[in-house]
Amino acid sequence: MREVSSKELSSFKILPFDLYNEAKAKVLDAGEVLTPGKLIMLKNYSKLYTEELYIDDSDTETSNSPKDKNVKKLTNFTFDSIDTTDFETVINKVNTLNSDVQVRIKFFMHKIIELLSNGYYKEGVLKLSQLSSIMMTDIFKQLFHSSKGSQVRFLGEYEICHPINVAIVAGLIAKKLDYTNASIEQLVLASLIHDIGKFKLLAEDGTALLTTHEVMVAEHTTLGYNLIRNELGLDEQIAKVALEHHENNDGSGYPKGLSSDYISEWAQIVNVANYYDNLACNRTASHVSNNRDVLRLMLEVGTKKFSARMLYTFIHMFNYDDPVEFNDMIF
Repeated sequence: MREVSSKELSSFKILPFDLYNEAKAKVLDAGEVLTPGKLIMLKNYSKLYTEELYIDDSDTETSNSPKDKNVKKLTNFTFDSIDTTDFETVINKVNTLNSDVQVRIKFFMHKIIELLSNGYYKEGVLKLSQLSSIMMTDIFKQLFHSSKGSQVRFLGEYEICHPINVAIVAGLIAKKLDYTNASIEQLVLASLIHDIGKFKLLAEDGTALLTTHEVMVAEHTTLGYNLIRNELGLDEQIAKVALEHHENNDGSGYPKGLSSDYISEWAQIVNVANYYDNLACNRTASHVSNNRDVLRLMLEVGTKKFSARMLYTFIHMFNYDDPVEFNDMIF
């Protein structure tokens, strides 16, 4: 059994493991929403434990099935406990967040992607729910004061950085629109899993198509919706972000060709954030070298693709004169 601290519990929106008291009696089940009332109730216990995130590899006689052992190994990490020593990655030297925080967030996402790639969707999304809470309590406090897009972007591995960047930009837009903190946190989670349907699309060698051009993976929107809504049982508003983030304001998008206000508001926000990061990562036909070029191209695309409200909220969020070259941001 592993002792669980109050700080760790407060970082979860949804409890990712069964929780026990000192007498080994179950207090809460995995999957329960940790409301403020429940967190207060848990403070009445001097110590709390979980066995979900712990496995003794030497205990071969009492071990569970290979699948159970594998998921326990893959989930044996928390944001505060992960060791990033051997994780090699690049950082953005002009980011408002310091390098240690950038590396920790990227490695945490790397571990979550490993879960999702192995088909452990519930476990992966529970970890992403924890990340969304961490972003709200720690990360956004610094990023809300950033004046340039270059200061908020994570650089490096696309499959790791893209969901983080989309979540950051979407959260900043929602803040500008005066969303409540609770709504921003849910939108951040929706942004982190907006491409989760891609994990359902398997290449011939069995690896998830995380980096294939979107024309080849258009089905990921409906697959993501069905996974979020039917398999994970999350809110319709979150599921619609996965379904509609490629719908365009003029009806030219997919999968349903929705237009204007027929597209959910959260999906309109993520559409802007998603396109922005894909442009900045040079994942589109248009080549850009700095944030100023990205903003210019997004204004050229304009309201054919984006909701006017979301586009201009985003444009006014950052200083337009941000000429630092993307290649010069890497450390």
